[in-house]
Order: sequence, then structure tokens, then C-alpha cells
Amino acid sequence: MKSEITLREGIEKFNKKNMKYFSDRDTSDEAKEFFRCHDIAHVVFGCDTTIFGEGVVKIWTVFGTTLGFWKHIVGYNEADAFALFRMYSLKHVAKNIFRLFVTIPSVIVRAKRMKKPWNWSDFDSYMDTPIGKIREEFNIVPIK
Repeated sequence: MKSEITLREGIEKFNKKNMKYFSDRDTSDEAKEFFRCHDIAHVVFGCDTTIFGEGVVKIWTVFGTTLGFWKHIVGYNEADAFALFRMYSLKHVAKNIFRLFVTIPSVIVRAKRMKKPWNWSDFDSYMDTPIGKIREEFNIVPIK
């Protein structure tokens, strides 16, 4: 995703590209909010929706946001997000899982080098800010 576009444009592009993953199932307001914040994290940290990208965004979330580990686990359970992993084929998992495990230490180091954690749920003031400026302000270096 180009870093010149705003966070608002980035989430619109992310949502359009990933529409097939969005479920029509009835979820709680807490689950909807969790997914909204999670999707914003995908955009800010530059993660796609492959198993690799989902794993990387989880590491960024735990180490580079204000949410932390336990609230992340609670949010995932509330949103029943673990069920979404059933959509990946065995071939897709095999193709991405080793790369994810090898990359985890690098993501943790990058998250620890951030100037400040990304605020998990209070980011509205950044919606019209270019993603590149956000990454510069927080010292976010996405994994390619």
C-alpha cells in the first residue's frame, strides 16, 4: 500500500480488497470494534491478509500497540476471530507458516524500536494523515 495515501484511503482500499473475508454473521458491538481496530492495524503496519500477514499483524499488535497480549487474546475470543483461519487451505498455511516463524523476531525488534505505541482504538485524529507520515511519527518499518 502506498504510503502517500491517507489512513482513511488506506482502510477503504483494504476493505475493498478484502471484502470476501468480511462476514455477514451477527457479531457483538465489541467484536465489530475489535475488527475495525484490527483492520486499521493491518493498514498502519502494512500487513496483508495471508497467514503470514495475519501473524505479523498479531505480533505488531502485541508489541507495538496499546492493546497488549491479554487484551488481544480476549478480543480475538470475543470476535471469534480464530474461526476465520478455517478459510486458509493447507497449501496456503504450509507456504506461509515457516516464513512467519522466521520473521517474528524481526517484527518484535521493529515494534520495540517504535517511538511510541500505536493507540489501538483512538486513532480517529490520524484518519486524514498520510500513512507514510504516521509510520515516520511512530518509527514503523513494515515487513516486506
